Amino acid sequence: MVARSLANIINDLTVSTKILGFHISGFKTVVVYGDMNGFIYERIQSEISSQMDFLEAFDSICSQADKLLKICRAQGLSNPEVISVAISGPVDVSTGVVLAPLDLPTWQDAQLKGRLSVRFNLPVLIEHRSNAAALAEYHFGAGVGVDRLIFFDLEPVVSLGLILGGSIYHGANDAAGEIGHMRFTSKGPSGLGLPGSLTGYASGLGMADLAQQRYPRRWPRGLSPYQFVKAANAGETEALAIVNEAADPLGQALLWLIYSIDPEMVIFGHPGDLLGEVLLQPLREAVLRYGGAEARQLPRLNVSKLGPKLDDTAALMAVIDAFKKREV
Repeated sequence: MVARSLANIINDLTVSTKILGFHISGFKTVVVYGDMNGFIYERIQSEISSQMDFLEAFDSICSQADKLLKICRAQGLSNPEVISVAISGPVDVSTGVVLAPLDLPTWQDAQLKGRLSVRFNLPVLIEHRSNAAALAEYHFGAGVGVDRLIFFDLEPVVSLGLILGGSIYHGANDAAGEIGHMRFTSKGPSGLGLPGSLTGYASGLGMADLAQQRYPRRWPRGLSPYQFVKAANAGETEALAIVNEAADPLGQALLWLIYSIDPEMVIFGHPGDLLGEVLLQPLREAVLRYGGAEARQLPRLNVSKLGPKLDDTAALMAVIDAFKKREV
């Protein structure tokens, strides 16, 4: 395949272009076949071990994509013309090099974009999964019509997708939004982050870790975030206490962002979308408690509108967003 510039790739996109999309994390990988309207025709979901070597994981992911494409061809669907990727960060979005995310620690300097391009003989656009999720909500979900929003990704770590003026803000090193490293205490839950970090307290894994620390008799080791969410939504006192404790540092971080960025809306992804008001109400209280009442106007706090479709849609967004920006 002759190498083409990013501008040429984007210029070749049309409204009828079909997309092979990948949403990759250390907990699950989704491969989808979709279009420019965010419609998903077919999908395959699989799990890859977070400790699996990159090349071994890459082969497994590509095998799933081959199965998906075979299913699509059997239905008479046309071959995809471009690949879109949403991947746990940090990642260099221009080169497509993945820099050992916490949930994929063996992916050190993994040449994901280049290898996918060679493997499928297609151009590849890549985006950090939190940014891709923010774009999915901006174009198709709770953020439609909102040009200044923050997407809080709570799984597998706490990170942000920042949309400012209708575009993703990447920062100088594609590192904008990596706020999960912020530490509030020297000790505490960690999840996949540092003890006492925002990821430790407020990610799905972090809240499960915190629950095990605070109530070891109620929750033995091995508690999954979704088991914890189920308990919180059922109104269990201990689970609600954990959500309230997690909302405190999350509210502090959010208030700093409100004063810095002045967003119109803040959207929470998994598992915040499952918790809903169980999380949002103590979060509003924390924001007000730490000085939010002094803000001229607080943003709307919402959960993902796409819900279970979020990861699938996010897999397409690197391409869809590039195409929509070209139309403007």
